[in-house]
Amino acid sequence: MSQTTFSTQSSLPLPDAFSTGLTALFADARPAIVQVHVDQRGGGTGIVWSADGQILTNNHVIAGMRSQLQVHFADGTTLDATILHRHPQLDLALLKVHAKDLPTLVPGDSDALRIGEWVFAIGHPWGQRWVVTAGIVSRLSSVQLTPQLKTRYIQSDVRLAPGNSGGPLLNAEGKVVGINAMIFGGDLSVAIPSQVVKAWLEALPGRRPTLGVELQIVPLPAPIQQQLSNGQTQGLLIVGLPGRQDRYTDLFLGDILLEAAGQPVTDVKMLRKILAVQEGKELSLKIVRGGQIHVLPAALLITD
Repeated sequence: MSQTTFSTQSSLPLPDAFSTGLTALFADARPAIVQVHVDQRGGGTGIVWSADGQILTNNHVIAGMRSQLQVHFADGTTLDATILHRHPQLDLALLKVHAKDLPTLVPGDSDALRIGEWVFAIGHPWGQRWVVTAGIVSRLSSVQLTPQLKTRYIQSDVRLAPGNSGGPLLNAEGKVVGINAMIFGGDLSVAIPSQVVKAWLEALPGRRPTLGVELQIVPLPAPIQQQLSNGQTQGLLIVGLPGRQDRYTDLFLGDILLEAAGQPVTDVKMLRKILAVQEGKELSLKIVRGGQIHVLPAALLITD
């Protein structure tokens, strides 16, 4: 996904640069934002969090579901969804649809937000689909939800309405810095910080990013070693595709993994450590295929 930044050094006047940047941000983000329908009524907004069909939203969006849960995509596709996990106190829920190669949004660092920074929301207020609103960060605060649970919130003056819940709060680069959750006093919007979301997802039982392949450590051919500047002498040979072959065609039997996310991989433990922090990101792999080194994007699978 392209990253759009606004700069006063642009050759365009500031209003034009702002407008152009916001237009690009919306175009990039829109395919990864869905409308969540609960029992055939519009309940709120959701974010495609992983390419294999995991969708993040608010718990209160799906709390009253009795029979049917569906998500509508910007291209007109409608898919049935199931609830994987939910956290009523944090007001977060993780849904699942049967799909692959879905566009995703890139998580941002909510801890880096500053008061006065521009932020943007995309959602479905009052059933109006894919509406974008803009504002600034007004306050960063924390709330004691229970005696054992304290969490943080982002307050902004971004205009929200019923139907925006579960949608993204984006920074100027188009990265998700929060999940829009509620409105106070008619004009104060509150979002759950992306760092809170990441921590919850990482703590879910059995949840693990994976490539869905079987691997074996092998020595690298001498010509390949000579092309590498890091002294790497071994890689990971793909000997099976049990979790991948029915979904993706980006990796093949016989490929040798050299790097993941720019880091050398010489054993499976090292690869797992790298993948553990790649969820929601664009993963790049360096591989050997047919005696040649290639760099290619690869989709992550999420096990539950």
